[in-house]
Amino acid sequence: MSESNKPKIDLKSRLGKKTVSSPSGPSIPPPVGLQRSSGIPAPPALARSAPRVDTSDPYSAIDAGSAPARVEPQAIKVEMSAEVVHAQKKQSRKALVLAAVTAAVGMGAGFMIGGANERNNVASLALRDASELAKEVKTAYSSAETLAETLQSARQKLTNNKFPEEELNKLGEERIPFGGDKLGGRNIGRFKKDISSRLLAFASASETANDQVESTQRLLRGARKIIEGMLAQATNPKIQWVAVADNGAGGPWLSMMATGEPFLVKNDKGWPDKLKFKIEGKDVEIKRYTRGDPIGTDPSFIPVDPSSERFVCPQDTAFRVARQLQDLEETLRGVKDESGREETGLIESGRALEEKLKQIGTPG
Repeated sequence: MSESNKPKIDLKSRLGKKTVSSPSGPSIPPPVGLQRSSGIPAPPALARSAPRVDTSDPYSAIDAGSAPARVEPQAIKVEMSAEVVHAQKKQSRKALVLAAVTAAVGMGAGFMIGGANERNNVASLALRDASELAKEVKTAYSSAETLAETLQSARQKLTNNKFPEEELNKLGEERIPFGGDKLGGRNIGRFKKDISSRLLAFASASETANDQVESTQRLLRGARKIIEGMLAQATNPKIQWVAVADNGAGGPWLSMMATGEPFLVKNDKGWPDKLKFKIEGKDVEIKRYTRGDPIGTDPSFIPVDPSSERFVCPQDTAFRVARQLQDLEETLRGVKDESGREETGLIESGRALEEKLKQIGTPG
């Protein structure tokens, strides 16, 4: 069979593959999955294909040279009229004013809330102070009552010709526990003016009474000997004064003279016949008058009744002690006598002040 009559075999259709023709040789089928090239190989520098960016993968890497160029936004210029600019400025000012007012209202509300809290705290402290002061005032006027009883007992003993030894010791211990120190740090400014004034007056009166107690105690202790001698005159009197009869400018007269050594009224040995006196720096002996002319040629003395001494020669120290005891008792108890003199004492004013303090914070 000649070559022309041989059946032709279609390799392309039988294999289902494309062939790659080569200029220097037979065609070679390309590898599976590759497209057929144009037959002209690209230069090595141009064979690299441009990288692609996978937009679905945020972590896909691209090199700087292959990154797409950034497109800068273009500025848009808007021309506004003067009326629009003025309106915008007006709205801006309104916004600033509104913001300032809002801030001021907020600050004012905060200040009012803070001030209200502070006032509530001060009011609570004032109520607490009023309660504590009421108790301290009660303790003070109760101590004043005890002190007044001690003073009354001392005066009664002096009247009964006894020295108040026990009362003197008590005066060294008893004091009114109230004064200006009790008001320090207290919110008395929140009280009514009447109560504040009463507190100040009560504190001052308590301090004055305490000073009087101390001075009375010192006076009573210092006058012990004099008072005891005076009291002894009532139970077992002694003659301390004599009257010396002598010639005076217009006739006989009596001169009061203190005895150097007092002698008992009731003396088993009798009164002395002679006494020595210091006259113009000299010791002079004078006889006691017994009978006859009291003047005679020499002066003579006549004893003075001790019970009459307190009328003409009162003991100043004893009088001061008795008077001071009475004055202090009147300071505590007050005075209300038939002459119309009326004074409120520390005890009564303390009771009234306690009631006023208890009423603070109560309705009505």
